[in-house]
Amino acid sequence: MNSDIFITVASWEERFWLGFEREMNQYSPANVLMYYYKEYAERTSSHREKVKQLCEKKGIGFHPYEVSFKEGKESWKILYETLTELKVTKKTITLDITTMPRETIWTILNLLDERDAEIKYIYYKPEGYHEEWLSRNADKPRIVYKMGGIAKLGVPTKLVILTGYDVDRVQQLIDFFEPEATFLGIQTGNQLDNQNRNIARHQKFKNEPDVILFDVDAYSEDRGFAAIEQQISGHVKHLNVIMSSLGPKLSAIALYKIHKRYPDTALAYAPSKEFNPEYSHGIGETVVGLL
Repeated sequence: MNSDIFITVASWEERFWLGFEREMNQYSPANVLMYYYKEYAERTSSHREKVKQLCEKKGIGFHPYEVSFKEGKESWKILYETLTELKVTKKTITLDITTMPRETIWTILNLLDERDAEIKYIYYKPEGYHEEWLSRNADKPRIVYKMGGIAKLGVPTKLVILTGYDVDRVQQLIDFFEPEATFLGIQTGNQLDNQNRNIARHQKFKNEPDVILFDVDAYSEDRGFAAIEQQISGHVKHLNVIMSSLGPKLSAIALYKIHKRYPDTALAYAPSKEFNPEYSHGIGETVVGLL
């Protein structure tokens, strides 16, 4: 499907450039919006230059914008203004979520939804991840701007976390929100050493009386939507439900759809202060879907 606009977030990972090059050689959008985080501007500079050169070669409009992890409200304004400037209403959009922070995914989807755009999302799996660590130094979690739901006073909080390889970020979310109950959605399967690095490491929470583990598959056709909905549907009216994704990036799509169906729920972003310079290598299977 050809797109009017291609939206991405720059990364130093190989799959960012390889995926972008593959997409541009297959389709030629009218415009490319490339956001990049100033905290990692030096690390992403070479790939950003390649993107610029390829767009110039193919006659594609190139629009780079700097945002920041530390300036959430200002970054939201930049996303809002830049999407508004390109008049995305009723346009066909391709959103490359491969190296896009979940907070940015949710914000862009929310802004595009309000403008009646047709949205295709694309995700490139890596060939593999760094064997030791991907992210570390968990930072203070935050509710996503304008996606905080409707808080009910005087009632308990239920926390839903879709887990990944960083157990410390799970614990940080639990400690920060102090929920009455935590539901951990554990990604199924053996792909990319998931059994050892995700499933096994989160088994320690089975002994916690207020933690319940459930299976979820972000690579399934619904990105895990049904499994997540089963955990929250009976509680939204009576509890404060906060949801966060740390697992496969595709799980952020499912949580966004859950939030839209149950607008009382809140989406929370769990930042890390440090990401591995060798986060991943190569490029693997492509996953594509329509919102």
